[in-house]
Amino acid sequence: MKNKEKYMEFIDTFQIQRDFFKCHEILEEIWIEETKCETRKHVSINLLLIAVGLYHWRNKNYKGAIQVLENSLNNYDEVSKDIEKLNIDSKYLKQKVLNTIESLKIKKEYEDIYLPIY
Repeated sequence: MKNKEKYMEFIDTFQIQRDFFKCHEILEEIWIEETKCETRKHVSINLLLIAVGLYHWRNKNYKGAIQVLENSLNNYDEVSKDIEKLNIDSKYLKQKVLNTIESLKIKKEYEDIYLPIY
């Protein structure tokens, strides 16, 4: 997998620093480098949208968080193998996203969500 070091930086930023804006920046850089912005069917986009959704949730933007997390599920199954290559349990992560969307619909207060790393 290309950009393994950048993906590891993303995982560290997501899991430890909890800086979702920085996660966006890292993943956007990967996406631009790897796709030249020619497709949104890319693992970096799905992970980027999850980080942005959590950013919105933490800032109590429930509507924005729901919209972004729902978008994170677009093409998710098509990139799940690439998510797995990052040692992230893609099935469990997808379920976490679905559960988070349900929590957002009832305006549940923000709670930390972590990537399910193997």
